[in-house]
Amino acid sequence: MRDRPPALPIRAYRKLRGLILTSRFKRYTRQIGPDHPFRGFPTRIVSELSGDPKETLDHYDAFAYWAAAKISLQQKRLSILDIGSIKMMNAVLSATHDVVSLVLADCGDSISNVRYLIQDVSDGLPFRARSFDVFTSMASLNLIGLARYGDKLDAYALPHLVTELDRVLRRPSTVLISMCLGRNVLCFNNGWFLELETLRQVFHPWQLKDYLVDNASSPRRSAVATQRFVSDGDTRHSALGDYRVVFLHFER
Repeated sequence: MRDRPPALPIRAYRKLRGLILTSRFKRYTRQIGPDHPFRGFPTRIVSELSGDPKETLDHYDAFAYWAAAKISLQQKRLSILDIGSIKMMNAVLSATHDVVSLVLADCGDSISNVRYLIQDVSDGLPFRARSFDVFTSMASLNLIGLARYGDKLDAYALPHLVTELDRVLRRPSTVLISMCLGRNVLCFNNGWFLELETLRQVFHPWQLKDYLVDNASSPRRSAVATQRFVSDGDTRHSALGDYRVVFLHFER
C-alpha cells in the first residue's frame, strides 16, 4: 500500500517553508563575492531541515558531568565498571581511567579505551573479587530484568546484581548511579520507581553520601520547580507513577 500523502497543514507548511528558504538562499548566494573561497561551488536547497538555537542539557548529560566530577576528586587512576551509561561518558572517562562497560550488543566504539563486554547482568558479573574501585550506571538499573532491551526476564536482577557488586568492588569503593525517584511502584516496561529509603536499603552494603534530584526530568511538567537541581528526596506528595531522576553517590 502506498503511503498516504501528508496532511494538508503539513503540506502547506512545507510549501511556505520552501518559499522562505528560496528567498533566503538567493540573498545568501548574492553575498558570495569574487574573493569568497567557496565561489563557484555547486549549491542546492535542503528544505526539510531547520535549526533550534536552544540545546538542552538533559539528565543524561547532567549525570555524566556529576559522576565525572565525583571521580576526579579521587585524583588517581581508577578501575571503573559501568552498566548502561551513555557511551560518551565512558569514552571520556577512559582517557584517564580503566573503564569496563557491560553491554547487550556491540556499540561500534573503536576509538575510546573502553573495554566492552557483552553480558546480561542476570548471568552474574564475569570478574574476580575486588576488581573495581568505582561502579557507574546511568538510568539503567531500574530497567534490568524487564526484558525491554533483549535481556532476560528476571525479577531478581537488581538485588542479585547488588550482591555481585559487593563481590567485585574493592574496599573502599564508590557507587555512582542515577535512578527513577518516586513512590514505590513497578511501571512495567518503564522500570521501577523507588523511594529514597528503598534505594538506601537496596544498596545497603554502601552508605548514601550524597544525592541530587533533577526536577526537569519529571514527565509531568507541573512537577518541575523553579530550581532544577535540588537535594530533595521527598516523594510523599508525588503522584503514583510520577518520578524524577535522582543521582546517587554511595560510599563504602
